[in-house]
This record gives sequence, structure tokens and C-alpha cells, in this order.
Amino acid sequence: MINSRWETFLDRLVKSTLFWSPFRSYLLYKYRYAFTPMQLARLTMLATEAAKVDGDFCEIGCYRGYTTVFLNKHLNEIAPGKRYHAIDTFGGFVAKDVAHEKSARGKSSAHDTRALQKFTINSQCWFDRTMSHNGITRVKSHAMPVQDFVAEPGARFCFVMIDVDLYLPTKVALEKFWPLLSPGGILVIDDCQEHHVYDGSRQALEEFSKTTGAAFEVVDFKLGILRKPTV
Repeated sequence: MINSRWETFLDRLVKSTLFWSPFRSYLLYKYRYAFTPMQLARLTMLATEAAKVDGDFCEIGCYRGYTTVFLNKHLNEIAPGKRYHAIDTFGGFVAKDVAHEKSARGKSSAHDTRALQKFTINSQCWFDRTMSHNGITRVKSHAMPVQDFVAEPGARFCFVMIDVDLYLPTKVALEKFWPLLSPGGILVIDDCQEHHVYDGSRQALEEFSKTTGAAFEVVDFKLGILRKPTV
């Protein structure tokens, strides 16, 4: 539909007013992904590979839903029938998990403390509205820590992305979802770079690999990859 000259004038007026106001940040585009373009490209390739096998998609730690929207727009093209679960506290890190980082993992500096207080300004309602605003209907959000999530009987997953940053929830997510991953499925663990405030993810992955014998690789600086064997 072509806008009338009056609609075009009003649109320009509103946007010009916003630009010259303190609210210009809401008008100007800002890159909001926690992944680089190279990492996003990797995620789409992994999602495409995983979508060929049986099971749902799951994202554990989704914050405001930017990456959720990105991956679901991709699923619209490659696997529109897949279901997608999004698990998040929608209120920041769990106090017990933070306490473990400080007491057992030495994350007690001022920088660490600030990092462990992130992601609190959020809500499940905002997340769900973001999905609706982008025309996405397949996503089911679960407002809880991963420790409390219980999959439906018989649930299978083809792609699981774990982005919970800290050691304890990553450990639980690996133990809980690896058995539910279909043969040929892929599990992605974010923040697997070494010597980082969120390197609890890397520690949990290394321990899980050693215990289970499941080989992993780290690609594009921070993405840990586990593939479920097909035999």
C-alpha cells in the first residue's frame, strides 16, 4: 500500500521530532545482538543442519529475544513446522548460581559483580510481545531457571542453545538436555572463551565432555558445539 502525502508528512514529522529529542536512541538503529555477524552466520548454519533431524528447538537464556527472533525468522524459511521453546528467568541470574560464582569460582571483583547483576530489567510479557510484534507464533516461553524446567513426556530436541553464562545452570542444562537430543542433533553453548567473567560455561562443558566422553569444539571464539552421534 502506498502512503498518502499526508501520511508521509506525518511520518516524517514524528521521526524528525524524535531525532531532535532525548529519545533519538529509540529511532536510530542499534546492533543489539550478543553475537557477531560471523557467529550469527554460524548459528544459522547449525540450525539448518539440526533442523533435518527429529525434535524441537530450544533456547535457554534468551533475555529480550533478539536472537530468538533472528533464529525464528530463519526457521520460517527452512523448517516452519518446528516448535521452539525459550527458557529464561526473565529477571537475571539466580542468587544461588551467583553465590557459587563468587565463593567457588573466585568471581568477586567489582567488574565481576557488575557482570553478575546483568539482565534483571526484563519480563516474560516483554519477551512474548516481542515475538508477537515480529509475527512469530511458534515460540513458547517458560519463565523459570533451567533447573526447574521439566520437558513434556517423550520430548525430543534437534537444536538446543545454552546461553546462561554461569557454571551451575550450564551444568544442569547439559545434563538435562543431552539425553533429550535426537541423534544428529546439535547443542550450542555460548560464552566458552577462556579467562572470561562468564567462563563457567566453558568449565561446565569441559567437565561434561570428560564425564560423558562427548567430544566438543569451540568455534568463532566462543561457541561450544556438541553433536549427538547418529549411531
